[in-house]
Amino acid sequence: MQVSSKGKYSVRAVLDIAQHSDGAPVPLAAISQREGISLMFLEQLFQQLRKGNIVKSLRGSHGGYVLARDPSEITIGEVLRLVESPLYTSSCFSKEESVDDCRISSSCISGAIWKQLAEHVDNFLDSITVADLSNKAKPEIVYGLRVKSKRILADRGVTAELVTEPRAVEVA
Repeated sequence: MQVSSKGKYSVRAVLDIAQHSDGAPVPLAAISQREGISLMFLEQLFQQLRKGNIVKSLRGSHGGYVLARDPSEITIGEVLRLVESPLYTSSCFSKEESVDDCRISSSCISGAIWKQLAEHVDNFLDSITVADLSNKAKPEIVYGLRVKSKRILADRGVTAELVTEPRAVEVA
């Protein structure tokens, strides 16, 4: 699995709005400057994010973008699916062929692995909201993601090692 720049930048931009909006519109130029993302690239991404009801635009001299919904209602999985091609739909033989439509699916065991992996990835990404990642210190976020990941695995009957408390981490 590889998330493209479109996916990574979309998540960063949505988080930037959540952290800097306070209800006021955030100009794309400000996001571009803070996040180091090309303004033209952001404009393309925000067309998709707007169509997907992640952000909404406000016009005028103090215009920009705000989140279209509460940050607790927007998942990282939702953001990624809007701008990325599906992460795990291709079969081993063809990028156009779905794993479900694979010509040897009845005898191939590895396809089941990829399908389960896709479900785990989707469940994990859908368990993380913009609110989970906004305005928190990195160690707290990392700890929270470990807990979510272990909870998802435990719900599926997979034994996971104990999660340790977050430690202070120096962020470069």
